[in-house]
Amino acid sequence: MQSRPTLLFICSGNIFRSMSAEYSLKAQAGASEKVIVRSAGLKPPPHGIVDFVRDHLAGKGIDISGHHPTQLEPAMLDEVALPIAMGLEHQQVIERDFGRRLPLFSEVAYGTIEPLRDVWEVVPDWRNNEPASAKYGCSVIDYIHDGMPGLLERMDGFMGRDSKTP
Repeated sequence: MQSRPTLLFICSGNIFRSMSAEYSLKAQAGASEKVIVRSAGLKPPPHGIVDFVRDHLAGKGIDISGHHPTQLEPAMLDEVALPIAMGLEHQQVIERDFGRRLPLFSEVAYGTIEPLRDVWEVVPDWRNNEPASAKYGCSVIDYIHDGMPGLLERMDGFMGRDSKTP
């Protein structure tokens, strides 16, 4: 049996975007036979997983109750076949702090370069505007979830393509 490559989704706190990608990919039919999936955040999460994230993923049949946020360690980047930055800011921080240029989620999943922004970047009053935060956040989860078939199709072309920058 051929060994399965490991994918690592990376975002800020590992409680929204990268976590949604990890669990969405794990939920895709046949994905577990092709890859091992993990996720991590650049820094400790500022808060726990918000209800709309948990509820929206549950509505897709995805249980995240066993998730514990993981902080990215440098060695993790060397242990995976395909590390993926969820947003432009993650890509930039990883290049600056770790000297690695990673592909973006949108690049691997959809073949485009699009920012995958966090709720606070789109909804300025996100703490006090739960309906707008949930609406935007759920649209991000849908985008991530819907991109998994494309990611599975395109991932081989990205394996080993992340580069160390001088």
